[in-house]
Amino acid sequence: MVIENPQSISCMRELKIKEIVKDNVARFSFYRAGYCFYEVEVAGGKYKFPVSLEDLGTATLLAEHKAITLMRYIRKALEDKTFVKA
Repeated sequence: MVIENPQSISCMRELKIKEIVKDNVARFSFYRAGYCFYEVEVAGGKYKFPVSLEDLGTATLLAEHKAITLMRYIRKALEDKTFVKA
């Protein structure tokens, strides 16, 4: 999957998964091509990441989730470099 116009990701490499999910909320942003995109606020900035609908099965997606409940997708986005500035 390719994110259109990704901004510099050099600052994201400094973000730790615990820093992203601890006491944080992920908010639905938009849907595109089989992916729901959520946004989180971290270190004064907003970041977006994809959640694959294929992986979800019969799970329910809400407008807001505790970020820790989407940790699997945040971790994958960090690895795939699809965790980008919103």
